[in-house]
Amino acid sequence: MNTRFGPFQAITVFGAATVDRLAATFAPPVLAASNPGSSKTLVGGVGLNVATALSRLGQQVRFVGRIGADPDGEAIIATARAAGLDTESIAVSPHAKTATYHAAFDDTGGLILGVADMAINDELTPAAVAAAVNQTPRSGFWVVDANLPADTLDFLVGEAEAARIPIAALGVSPAKAVRLVPLLDRLSLLFVNRREAGALLDIAVDDRRPPASELARGMARRRTRNFVLSDGAGPLTVFAGEEMRSFAALKAKVRRVNGGGDALAAGTIHGLARGESLFEAALSGLAAAAIAVENDRTILADLAPDALRARLARAGAAT
Repeated sequence: MNTRFGPFQAITVFGAATVDRLAATFAPPVLAASNPGSSKTLVGGVGLNVATALSRLGQQVRFVGRIGADPDGEAIIATARAAGLDTESIAVSPHAKTATYHAAFDDTGGLILGVADMAINDELTPAAVAAAVNQTPRSGFWVVDANLPADTLDFLVGEAEAARIPIAALGVSPAKAVRLVPLLDRLSLLFVNRREAGALLDIAVDDRRPPASELARGMARRRTRNFVLSDGAGPLTVFAGEEMRSFAALKAKVRRVNGGGDALAAGTIHGLARGESLFEAALSGLAAAAIAVENDRTILADLAPDALRARLARAGAAT
């Protein structure tokens, strides 16, 4: 079944914008000890990462989020504008500080630990996003991330249904993905990794078991209509309507895994915007993810349609 949502041009992303403070060790880490390494500060957040990547890929993107009245918030606005986003719906909180994400990576780019201070997103209530919804054209494509409160996710899915606008959701993390459980059969498209899928299905998972195919079958039994299930360096599982396919990840020299899932979603949505089927669009998602994990930044300034095509050509794939 060739599930298609496009072509479309306008995309609205509702979600988190953060300042990421990232550290990486120079050698295999020794836990509970000081490790030599490097650190950097970057603008990120699942929603903003997806929005900026889509803008770099030529889409018209509006971002709906919330920042604090602080230097971190100013950095987010500057980055969003530089990426070409419509920032009119980024609200400034009078009370909360801008969200931050602190993460430590090992010498191979693997995540050791991440700590997300996202309390400001609790202010993204249905009432807070209603004005942005009313100002959004009743066409195009919507994206939400699970950093949003559960009642806001429900509100946005309901608004999208009423307007017949396709809406995609990103699981973000196992702890936050569970907010999407009541919405699985109402979402147009869902992006999750294996641990987020395990949380949605309420089953224990590790890096190998259960296999992705079993998780995907469980998602399908939950009446999830269309989904993209990533499994690290393992095959990508895509379910569209009644058909399931697996796609090998593109070879990449991994520098950092953080942001790979966001790029996967953005590349896939970009393909959908061009009128491709979900299976076809997933190839662009894989190309964007490969580019992202080879980059040490989550905001990918060099991401462009030509870059995706070149990456797919190198892999012997085509869209």
